[in-house]
Amino acid sequence: MPTPNSGLCWVLPRKPLTDWESLGRCTQCSGKEGSIHMTIPYIEGRVSADQGDGIFTAARSMAAQLAILNVHTDNIANFGVPGYQRKSPVVHPFSDYIGPDQVEPLASQTVGRLRNSGQPLDFALAKPGYFQRLNPESGQINLSRDGRFKVNPDGTLLSLDGRYQILSTAGTPLRLPYVPENLNKQVQVGNDGAITFYEPKTGNSQAVGTLSVVSPTGAVVTDVEIRQGFVEDSNVYLQEEFVGIMPVRRQFEANRQLFILQNDTLSRMIQELGRAQ
Repeated sequence: MPTPNSGLCWVLPRKPLTDWESLGRCTQCSGKEGSIHMTIPYIEGRVSADQGDGIFTAARSMAAQLAILNVHTDNIANFGVPGYQRKSPVVHPFSDYIGPDQVEPLASQTVGRLRNSGQPLDFALAKPGYFQRLNPESGQINLSRDGRFKVNPDGTLLSLDGRYQILSTAGTPLRLPYVPENLNKQVQVGNDGAITFYEPKTGNSQAVGTLSVVSPTGAVVTDVEIRQGFVEDSNVYLQEEFVGIMPVRRQFEANRQLFILQNDTLSRMIQELGRAQ
């Protein structure tokens, strides 16, 4: 098992050796200039082959625990972001072989707390699903549970930051006939996401379109429940995040101490070998 791609690569064998193996270019280090692959002999009574593995095991464990900590800290940082979904760290079963990608954050599909905002263009999803938002500059569609919208001068429904157009079930941006003077009275949204626009001069209402709600894979969601005038807060519970961090920090510190111990032992062994030559 080589160390990073620079300097010397120290590899402990699985069985005792009687002499040094030949030095040469380390193929495990992508053949970088200046890298040397050296096999260190097994020394009876001083160091075992498993000690070399212990360094890499501790390093891999620290990398995994650091990735888990990052997931928890991201959850804490996004606690106040509407529509944010808590991520759970999932450790890959083949974590020993995939390096930094050994921990994958998995989004929770639990609906967050619904808060009454009283704003007519705030729409909260009371069931799992995502709004579809179109980036007009790139043409890409992304998914979000943040239902805080606004209307631009031509009546197009936009995300609150103005970067995205909100799509209908027809796949086109939703657009009101014009910017209404009274949003509370003139814009109504049903539980199924159907938007109707009331014209006070004629007393008639017209259908504008239906908010598109899809699954994480982009499939159409039929069981939809949208609440107008509500905002969905994140589904993060801070106490759970802080409780989850504590054992991970203890494990990280334990593996750090193990790494230091194993590294010191291996360093002393290498120094002794150098003096013996």
